[in-house]
Amino acid sequence: MHSDLYNVRLAVLGLALASLFAALSARLYRVQVARHEELLEKARAKVTAITRQTGNRGLILDDKGRLLAGNQACRTLYAEPRRFEKQAAEVATVLRDYLKFNPETVARKFAPAFRPERPQVEVVVARDIEIEKAKRLEAELRARHLRGFRFEDTTRRYYPKESLAASLIGLTDSDGSGLSGIEQLFDAKLKPGQVESTFERDRKGRWIPPANSSAATAPPPPPDGWNVHLTIDETIQHIVERELRALMEKHQPKAAYALMANPRTGAILAFAQLPAFNPNDRASVNPGVTQNRMLISGFEPGSVMKAVPVCAALDAGLISLDQTFFCENGLWLYRNRTLRDSGHRYGTLAVREIIQKSSNIGTAKIALLMGPERLHAALARFGFGQPTGLGFPNEIGGIFQDWRRWDGLKVTRVPIGQGVLVTAPQLVQAYCALANHGSMPQLHLVTRLEDTTTGEIHRLAPSQPKRQVASPRAVRDIVTALKTVTQKGGTATTAAVPGFEVAGKTGTAQKVLEGSRGYTNRYFVSFAGFVPADNPAFVLLVAADEPSRNGYYGGAVCGPVFSRIAKQTLEIMQIPPTHSTDGPLLDPSEPTIITLPGYDEFFEEDFRP
Repeated sequence: MHSDLYNVRLAVLGLALASLFAALSARLYRVQVARHEELLEKARAKVTAITRQTGNRGLILDDKGRLLAGNQACRTLYAEPRRFEKQAAEVATVLRDYLKFNPETVARKFAPAFRPERPQVEVVVARDIEIEKAKRLEAELRARHLRGFRFEDTTRRYYPKESLAASLIGLTDSDGSGLSGIEQLFDAKLKPGQVESTFERDRKGRWIPPANSSAATAPPPPPDGWNVHLTIDETIQHIVERELRALMEKHQPKAAYALMANPRTGAILAFAQLPAFNPNDRASVNPGVTQNRMLISGFEPGSVMKAVPVCAALDAGLISLDQTFFCENGLWLYRNRTLRDSGHRYGTLAVREIIQKSSNIGTAKIALLMGPERLHAALARFGFGQPTGLGFPNEIGGIFQDWRRWDGLKVTRVPIGQGVLVTAPQLVQAYCALANHGSMPQLHLVTRLEDTTTGEIHRLAPSQPKRQVASPRAVRDIVTALKTVTQKGGTATTAAVPGFEVAGKTGTAQKVLEGSRGYTNRYFVSFAGFVPADNPAFVLLVAADEPSRNGYYGGAVCGPVFSRIAKQTLEIMQIPPTHSTDGPLLDPSEPTIITLPGYDEFFEEDFRP
């Protein structure tokens, strides 16, 4: 009896053990065989981590190699919030003291780690922490025994000249990608490479060096981005922006612009617009001021346009500088619409005087000799209606209707800068052609790209001009007329530069009332010119949008700024005076070298007279 009971118990125990063994075997099979890869990956995820080393973003430099955009060493703080969940209040206190985080900011940053549907193990707490601040924060976390934090050495974009040429250079986002300007245009070249590294961690999250770690097995350092060399000259850019600030203070326009180019090569020497911004202080950056408004906004040029149609008429042999036109004593009725000469009562004027006095009526009558088709073709040849090709995809071509769509009045209005929208680069391009014997250069902002890995230089500057827009004879004649604009009796004597002949033209354009064809009492004013007139070192456009104090004519607002910028730039370039008040002083074909102070001393001087 007892023996049978014993056997039953033994059988039950054996069956239970067999079932347990079978279940354990099945479990081991599932873990070791069926789910091997899945569980292995989970285990690796717990003990390994991947870090990505990124090289340095390429530098942006001026034409002489001076740094305009570089990189500054900093650190990024990462955290695993689940590891200090019970110490959350203490962590919040530390981050408040060292990073100025409020409780809401801390909660928002750590929230991804506690999402039930898909928690994120590690989150970014703060980027671009200054090295010294990061060291102090790291020491504080260690002293308080707060686990789950790690720092990574990184760099942030840094602009040593702050607001200088900021709209041109542009910005990067928090991930280091270009958002605007050169940073965006050449982002693919400026962007550095990355190298991934995998390492193991112990249960406290500490890094375990691999047993075979050595220099031979370490991954190669990530490649840096390419360097971009601009045509901009930092010293000239500084002068231009300082004088524009003086214009803003005195005349208080909505905005002011200046663009300077070498008329032979098309290289942009200065590219300035105000208001500006400091790209190092992102909190104060207004998105509106980061745009290159000279590239995306057009304006009616007014009288600064007159040099182009008059040059075209000279080129066509329809007029000569001494040919006269009756300017209707300042009031002309044409096609039942009046055209005025801005309060002047000019009678008979020679062509050179029409330019000097900026007669609307005289210019309109010259344009009538050309006719709509030939006038349109000439202006298109000078580049109006087309982007200049500076390389920015958002550069506009302005508004320049086909001549077949013109009404009978437009042939008299377009040549005086009405009914057409142009951009600052288009005007500078046209005046470069006038300054360069009719040969139009290709404007450009970048001279070369430098591969920092191989040291190879890739030159981008164009070697050939765009086209010949007019004959050298016609250009010589219009330059003769443009010289008189800054001389006694001209509309821009304020733009004169002592010791030099200046060729240029003013523009005072009434702004169109939005939604109608009427004009407002607001103005876009400008002065475009080049100096020395017969052998130009540069072309310069100065413009102001809606000056509201101390005058609104192009000669009064922009002429003095042109003069001051030109004087200082000629000194920088060591170009000696060619004229005295009594006549020619030097032969411009004979180079003369003068001695100037060193760069550092010269840069710190106050150039304003």
